[in-house]
Formats: sequence, C-alpha cells, structure tokens
Amino acid sequence: MKKTFLVEIGTEELPARILYNVITIFYENFIHALHLNNIEYKKIYYFATPRRLALKILDIDSSQKIKKILKKGPSLKNSFDKDGMPTKSACSWANHMGIKIHEAHQFTNKKGAWLAYHVEQKQEKIEILLPQITEMSLTTINIKNLMRWEENNIKFFRPIRNIVMMLDDEIINKKIFNIDSKNKVHHHISFKEKKIYLNHAQEYPSVLLKHSNIIADYNIRKEQIKKNIKEIAKQVNGYTQINLNLLEEINSIVESPKGMLANFKKKYITCIPNEILVYIIEQQQKCFPIYNKTKLLPYFIVITNIHSKKENQIIFGNETVMEARLSDVMFFLKKDRKIKLLDYLPLLKKVLFYKDLGTLYDKTIRLQSLVNFISNSNNKIDLIKSAVLSKCDLITEMVCEFPELQGVIGMHYAIQDQEKYEIALAIKEQYLPAFSEDILPSSLMGSILSISDKIDTLCGMFLINQIPLSNKDPFALRRAAVGIIRIIIDTNMSLDLESLVYNSIKIYNKKELDYILTTKKIINFFKLRLLSFYQKQGYNIKVIQSVLSFQITDIVDIDKRIKAISNLKKEKKLKSILLIIKRISNILTVYKKDISNIKINTNLIQIEEEKNLFKEINSFNNDTKKLFMEKNYKIILSKLKNFEKPVNNFFDQVKINHCNIEIKNNRLILLKKIKNIFFKIAKFSYLY
Repeated sequence: MKKTFLVEIGTEELPARILYNVITIFYENFIHALHLNNIEYKKIYYFATPRRLALKILDIDSSQKIKKILKKGPSLKNSFDKDGMPTKSACSWANHMGIKIHEAHQFTNKKGAWLAYHVEQKQEKIEILLPQITEMSLTTINIKNLMRWEENNIKFFRPIRNIVMMLDDEIINKKIFNIDSKNKVHHHISFKEKKIYLNHAQEYPSVLLKHSNIIADYNIRKEQIKKNIKEIAKQVNGYTQINLNLLEEINSIVESPKGMLANFKKKYITCIPNEILVYIIEQQQKCFPIYNKTKLLPYFIVITNIHSKKENQIIFGNETVMEARLSDVMFFLKKDRKIKLLDYLPLLKKVLFYKDLGTLYDKTIRLQSLVNFISNSNNKIDLIKSAVLSKCDLITEMVCEFPELQGVIGMHYAIQDQEKYEIALAIKEQYLPAFSEDILPSSLMGSILSISDKIDTLCGMFLINQIPLSNKDPFALRRAAVGIIRIIIDTNMSLDLESLVYNSIKIYNKKELDYILTTKKIINFFKLRLLSFYQKQGYNIKVIQSVLSFQITDIVDIDKRIKAISNLKKEKKLKSILLIIKRISNILTVYKKDISNIKINTNLIQIEEEKNLFKEINSFNNDTKKLFMEKNYKIILSKLKNFEKPVNNFFDQVKINHCNIEIKNNRLILLKKIKNIFFKIAKFSYLY
C-alpha cells in the first residue's frame, strides 16, 4: 500500500549561510537511508525556511521490500567427503542456518564454489523505520558549529522546538531528539499564538501558505523574491542587477517574503561613488539597488519577512536607517579627502603588518621591489607608484569603518587625486581573487600588484613559521597561493616561481635564515596547491604528478604540459607513447650499468634499424628545439609518436646484448637518449 510521509523539524532561526547545505544533505542522507533499508517511493521533495526543515515523500511503501541475503557456507570441497557424504563442517553450518543439507545450493565465482543459502530479511514497518532514518539523517550532517540547549545532551545547529511526522492522516507517535511527534506545524515567528494543524501529510506545504503566507519550498521562494524585485523596479521605470549571493542570503532569512519600495536622497548619488553606494545598500542594509540604464536611481527594495498592514512604517524605518548610514559615509568621505591618498603613506609607519614582519609602510617598500622584479614592461614607474599607494587607504576613516572596501576606497581616492586610471585600478585589484572562484584582476598592472602582495604575505608567514596546518590556515595562505597560480595562468605570465619566492624572502633581509631551504619549503607548498588545483578541475592525478615531479617552477610551463598530456590521454593517443617508453625503460632496467656520461659513437652504428633510430633522434631534436622554447607541448607530444616504428624495428632486428661491449653500450645509449627525450616532457613512469 502506497502512502505519503511528511517530516518537519521546527527550529529556532537557522544561520542563513548553512540553510541550503543543511537541507540538501538531510535530503541526500534520507534518500540513501531509504535505499539501504529497501524502502521504495515515487518522489521526495525538500522544504527549508529559517525555522523549518522538511521532507515530503510520495507513494512510499508501507513496509520494506523483501530482500534475500546470500549466506555462504563452507567451500564445496570441504563440504562432502570422498563418498559424497556431508562433512561435519557442512552439517554444523546447515544446523546454524536451520536448514537441511539438500536445501542448500551451490554458489560459484572466480575464487571457487561454496554451499550457500538465501535468507529472507525480516520486514519492518516503515512507522518504526522512518523516525530512525530521520534522526540518523539529521545527526550525520557533517557541518561544524553544532550547539547544545537546555539540559539535554542533544546537538544541532539551533534548538529544535517542534517535530511533525505523519504517514497520510496518522501521526507517527515516536520521539526523536527527545521531542514527541505531533501534527501541529511550526509557526511563523510573528504569529506564535497561531496554531496550524495538519489533517493529512498531503496538505503540506500549502497549509503554511494558506494560514501564514509561508513559502516553505526553498527554490519557489527564491523565484518569488526575484519576481517581486523585478516588478517593484518597474514601478519607477528601473531594473535590478540582482546580486545572486545576496538573493541566497535573503532567501535564507525569510519564509514569508514581501518586497517594498523605499528611497533615499538624490544628493547621495552624486556625492558617493556608485560602487560604495551599492556596497552600502547590498552588504550593509541587505537591500536591492535599482538602476536606470547604467545609473543608480535613488530607490532600493526591502524584502521583509512578514505581510503587514503597516507597510509605511516598515518603509520609513528602513529609509531612516539608510539615511543614517549614507550620512555617515558622506562624513567619512569628507574627512578622508582633507588630505591626498599619498599623504597617508608616512602614517603607515605606525601600523604593524604583523609581529616580526614590520609595518604596513615596510610592506609597501617590499611591494615596490617585487613589482619591479616581476615586470618586464616599460610601465615600471606606474607599477611602483601603484605599490606606493597600495596600502594608503587602510588607515582612512572609510576603510576603518568598512574594511571590505579596502582597495575600492584607494581606487576612488587615487582617481580624485588625478592619478592614472591604470594605477587606481591596480590598487583595487591587488586583493583579487578574494576567494577560490572569485574574478581575477582585469589589468596586467593589477595582476602584478596582486601577485606581489600575496607572495610577500605568504613568504613572510613562512619566515616566522606561521605555516598552514592540515585543518588550520588563519592567514589564508593556501588561498593566496591558488590566487597566484590562477593569475599567472590567466595572464600567461613568464615568471619563475622559485626566483620570485627567493627574491621575496631576501627582501625581508633576515640574515639568520637559510634562504634556499625556506624557498624549497614554499615551492613544495605551491606544488601541493597545484596538485589540488588541477585535481579540482578534473585532471588525472597521475598526469599531474608526472609533471610536478620535475623541478619546474614556471607555472605556465607546468600548465601547458599537464593540459597537453591530458588532451592526448582524452583522445586515447597516449597509450602508444607509453608502450614505447615502457619497453625502453624495461630494457634499461635490465642493464643497470651507468652510461650517462658515454657519448654515441656513430662509427659503431652499423645496422639499418640503428641508423633509422639515430636519424629519428636527431630529427626530433632539430624539429622541437623551437617548440620547447615556445612551450608547444601539443605538437611535441604528437612528434613522439614518430618513434613508434623505428623503436619497434630496432627491438625486432637489433641484438642489444652484443658480444662487443662498445657496440652494446652504444645501443643502450641510443635507448637512453630516447628515454631522456620522453622524460624531458614528463616522468611518464607515473602513467604506466
């Protein structure tokens, strides 16, 4: 018999940042548990608001599906004696299973044959299983920051206050988290006195919408908010550029969304840069700005968590807060602009960057040296100027009040001071990327300043032994390393990482340190980040290791090698190359004599197949000299296939273990030369 099951976990306000992850993991855990318990169903829906997590399962079976479990006994050869009579071990196993020997059957696989018997698993009613599955699915959500409440020892993200578990119109009278299940759904925070009861599991979630305007479906609620925002923007002939991160956050803090149009004074549009204004509206006030073409309009959209008859009061309250905030911004901007951005530079001498790493002023000095080292262009003066100004905004009133605007404030102040736009943009872009999927600097100057800033911090922290641990990275050094990697690859920048690290360490001028050893530590740290970076992009770990095992520290070079080998593997053309090098390596392993310092003697090359192989070696070296300089590994790899025929002919027609030791060594050297050619691209031994 098919039924509908509903479970709703009513909680205190769940953190917005984890709501979506919690419900999706709960949903996935539940599906997995149903599968393990052989419970069939048609469809499962999930619902999530700040105060509830719910699942609704349609057409669920009323009991477990019958499952036969194979029980293996002794091996067939140990089950019967030479007369075909059952042995003691076979009889003992049959008695344990509660069967007679003739009821058993034979089970065979690659390993052999055994006596076996299928046992039917005991069926449990889902009324017993579903509460257990619910509790297990919730307690195995692997997200940190659980809490305890009251006197019990139960842990969850927020206190659980209400539980509904219904199978059609019946309440499942079981306790989970020490709370009795009932048919009263969790209320809206503003309507505690309003009780909503379910008569049937099918009534959920429509009963919430009907009685409290609660949209329980996470995705439907998000779409409703988007639609509401667009409709409101049209009222003032505007449109919205919806910030998707903000939309997710708002969707996770409201369950009965209602959009309202509010406004602020027009003077702020002309007095406050758009970027700062948008930041205040979106990040500080959690509202949505409205645009007309490319300009901001003096309006914003508030999303409330209640449908109220006192909308004007809500709008007035939000406008009052917005006015106060924008007024403060105006005050800070005027105060900051009493002096030029460059005039803040001497004040950085009073601000510590980090203990034993000097002040922010010292950091700007190091950045000037680093941008000069990295840059090969003619704009070094502008780059050095961007490094000089890079940290000046950190002690302005605006950045002290709104730290997230570091760089943004510096850019706008630099523009107001008539600095070149490229310099101003670099000041802003030095902090990009701020997280793993963030955008990269759009300008070369911004890219160079960003690399310099990140490598200076990373090397400094290594120098004072603030190295990331397996579960701790307080200074986000892993993120900084990945940021450097992404920028170098994106800009195709020819930059030797080892030289950059060594120079960065040297600038700190800590004479008591071993610069070479510290450089090696940091390079190894980068290699681990490269391994992780490419793995996350779906590249084969063996391909990555085959390249990273080289002492190459040019990231663009590493990138091109990994991508070229991966493309060849994807096109299924790598196998033939691996067969060549594997065959050669096996031969060289047999003859372990060191031949690395012996040169090929052309006078000893007599057989035609030897000559052809030698010609191919010379041809490859001549053809690929320029290609290696250009890092064109795609074509280089395609040329390796040319060795297939001459190598196979050589092995078929030429006796390597010649009685003349000089001829023998000469032939081994030929093979060694080919191996060196292959291993010049990657250590292919990782791939076979």
